[in-house]
Amino acid sequence: MLCISFTSRLVEAGEDGINGIDGVDGKDGINGTNGQDGQDGADCVGFDELTLYGYINLEIEGIRSDNQAFQDTTSFKFTPIELDGYSKVTTADDILYTFEIRGYLSAPDDVYQNSYIYLSLVLLNFQEEGMEISFETFGSSQNPVVGEDHKYFILNANAINPINFESIVENFTFDSSDRNHAKYSYSIVIPAEDNSSGHELQVSGEVDVHLLEEFRFVYSKFNF
Repeated sequence: MLCISFTSRLVEAGEDGINGIDGVDGKDGINGTNGQDGQDGADCVGFDELTLYGYINLEIEGIRSDNQAFQDTTSFKFTPIELDGYSKVTTADDILYTFEIRGYLSAPDDVYQNSYIYLSLVLLNFQEEGMEISFETFGSSQNPVVGEDHKYFILNANAINPINFESIVENFTFDSSDRNHAKYSYSIVIPAEDNSSGHELQVSGEVDVHLLEEFRFVYSKFNF
């Protein structure tokens, strides 16, 4: 007679072992394809009107009163919508012309945005062979110059006469068929004794503008 017996025994669970070392990171996957560029935003309302008549570039280089060298480039490309003080062309017998030009650093306002540059030329025998150009006036109002050390000063030049200094106007061109398109480059060296830095100041730049001629007409109660 065959007898089979079973003996049951309760086995307790063992403790968790120590975590193993993390495996090596997998290789980076291939970069995905770049998405398409978004559309450029539209210019703000009035931007085209304010920049319609060109620009004046200004480059200045010198040493501040604390003996730190500086160099700064600014583009004055805004004009007031009412065109007051922007440009003026006058002539005497079609021989002597005066060009007066003003460009603003930002959208101009009489009080809050009044940083601008101003230049005037007198041209004798205009557009004739042997034309003579006289650099009559250079001015700068409330033009901030920020250094690499985050220190700044305000450049103000109240209508100085470049004739009194080492100054040049060159590469002058004028095309009346292209909205009185005038272009030229200029440079002035202002001696140390004539500016508050106590060091020689070099001023230069390019002018690329469309000049206007003011027309005055009086009729009845209206002034034009």
